[in-house]
Amino acid sequence: MGMTIPDLPERAPIWQRGAHRLVFHPATQTVIVTAIVLNGIVLGLQTFDEFSPGTYHMLNLIDRSFLAFFVIEIALRFIAEGCRPVKYFRNGWNTFDTVVILLAVLPFIAANASVLRMIRVLRIARLARVMPDVAVLLDGLRRVAKPAASLMALTALMVFLYGMVGTFLFGDTVPQRFGNIANSMLPLFELLTLEGWNDTLHELLDAHGWLGGAYTISFVLIGTYVVINLMVGVVISGLDEAHKERIRTRPDQHHELQSTVDEMNELVERLQRNVAELERDRPRRHR
Repeated sequence: MGMTIPDLPERAPIWQRGAHRLVFHPATQTVIVTAIVLNGIVLGLQTFDEFSPGTYHMLNLIDRSFLAFFVIEIALRFIAEGCRPVKYFRNGWNTFDTVVILLAVLPFIAANASVLRMIRVLRIARLARVMPDVAVLLDGLRRVAKPAASLMALTALMVFLYGMVGTFLFGDTVPQRFGNIANSMLPLFELLTLEGWNDTLHELLDAHGWLGGAYTISFVLIGTYVVINLMVGVVISGLDEAHKERIRTRPDQHHELQSTVDEMNELVERLQRNVAELERDRPRRHR
């Protein structure tokens, strides 16, 4: 699992040790993940209109049972942290889980069906807590936030400039696409996704010949194959930095992995020596 297990104080009382072992036991984590997935299935079934009222009532009872289970889980996790709110809410995932679960039991939230459905859906997002290396992904996204924002601003500027040029050049002949700046920017944003770019290309080719073709192709090349690829490169670079940072900040796991690799290499070398000895002994046995 991807969940980070908090350290247990050496002089922790027995009740905290018991809650810690129970909450962070691999079997318990499997049960929690299974409960979240099954709760998501129940929420999905509640969106259908083909079931009988009795079935909807049963699904609602099952959903409330899952809610009670999650409340107990949060209580045990709070006990495992020593019943210390500051330490417990220092973890962002603990805060998120607690808010999502407790909002569902508040009376004014329960009375609003639409808001209650949205809160129920957020329970499924708790799966991100136990996904492998989700912390690395979130850290990578945090690292690329500033350069990604700069690239997005550059993309918006490029779309605006191309939109203004398109309005001046093609506003009279193709008003449905380039009649004003708003109409011009919309098809350009569509071109960034490569959705229907050939329709825009042929329409401008028919109206303005090579000028329309050069306009469309240059925007697709710059906007899609340069800016978008730069965005992908920034994200990959951020994820790589986050992964390296995790290795530096968690040398215990890195050391454990290195020890495992060293043991495997030693076993392979021992096996190779045994095979070599058997090969040397084989001619003697034939004699």
